[in-house]
Amino acid sequence: MVVDVINKGLSFSMAGRMASAITEIRNKSGGCMPQDLNARGFTPQEVVDHWDAAHFLIAINSLETWGKQA
Repeated sequence: MVVDVINKGLSFSMAGRMASAITEIRNKSGGCMPQDLNARGFTPQEVVDHWDAAHFLIAINSLETWGKQA
């Protein structure tokens, strides 16, 4: 069972979807600006609300694999 933690409007499921989109965009074009997420279906307000949490999740994922790549 996956529990979506919602705290003061912060939805980690939204941040998780945004993190995936940011990672895909970065892999394809080398970078991702907040406005790039609008074409992926995120509203400007969702980007404002969840951008930092999405980057936190990306950083955590990077820590899990850091040092394991040979």
